[in-house]
Amino acid sequence: MKAARQPAMHAAVLRYLKEVARRGSIRKAADVLHVASSAINRQILKLEADLGVRLFDRMPDGMHLTPAGDVLLRHVRDTLYNFDRLLAEIDELRGLRSGHVRIASLDSLLVDFLPRVLGAFSARHPAITFSVQAMAPMAVFDAIVAAEADLGLTFVAPASPAVGLAASVPMPIGAVMAASHPLAGRQVLAFGDFAGHRVLLQQETLPGVPFIDDDYAVFRSSVQPRFVSNSIEMLRHVIRAGLGVAFFTRLGFLREIESGELVWVSLASPRLERLQLGLFTPAQRTPSPASVAITGELTARLQELGER
Repeated sequence: MKAARQPAMHAAVLRYLKEVARRGSIRKAADVLHVASSAINRQILKLEADLGVRLFDRMPDGMHLTPAGDVLLRHVRDTLYNFDRLLAEIDELRGLRSGHVRIASLDSLLVDFLPRVLGAFSARHPAITFSVQAMAPMAVFDAIVAAEADLGLTFVAPASPAVGLAASVPMPIGAVMAASHPLAGRQVLAFGDFAGHRVLLQQETLPGVPFIDDDYAVFRSSVQPRFVSNSIEMLRHVIRAGLGVAFFTRLGFLREIESGELVWVSLASPRLERLQLGLFTPAQRTPSPASVAITGELTARLQELGER
């Protein structure tokens, strides 16, 4: 099954509605969908005329769903999801083993871990396609609940009953630095040890309290970072250049740590030390055969990480 296969009736309009509701803007939805803003607006107006109700309140700060729009959006999500699952099951009966899987993940896993796993999996199952989105930790849960992701990888934290934990592995956050850094030889570092050293910070990398250490929260709010970025790829280059210390799990730096170019050092923080990475799936929706297959693959690879 290809990602583009959708119900024939109003397929484009349903996608437009979903994306405008998500972005709160026709222009932003148009940028994502690569469709003219005027075309999206025209189709939504036609749908509103056909149904005889307003689906959006057009406010100065953006597009907001009306109650009728909210009802329709829930129907849209269920319709598109169930149709995708139907096609995947039919393809499975035909022996094609195809399908499309949507993954929401911490961006650190997109640097090395997920490309490795999906690359190997795709070589064995070339008909299965993927959409992979980098998200903040708690946003991964929201994507699964909203049926915008078939599975997610994020820190283990209390979530909606609609989300189930398929697998988990210990994945503490530590200090990542160049091997030549003065602190690289330490086994454990306290937050006070970074006084006088350049610090790099990434935005939205942790689940909320009480899962982060109180001392770390104070440290992050008081430190004057040399660089702040929402891109782990940029920070990787900055760390490798020896321009500072950042705070991550090992996952975004597996190759550099294995080669000895970078060093990962534990932090003296019980809560950060107890953090776990989880593989989450919908608890109240039947997964497609393709989702089941990649979930099994990811579970096995996470277990391998835990054994390192």
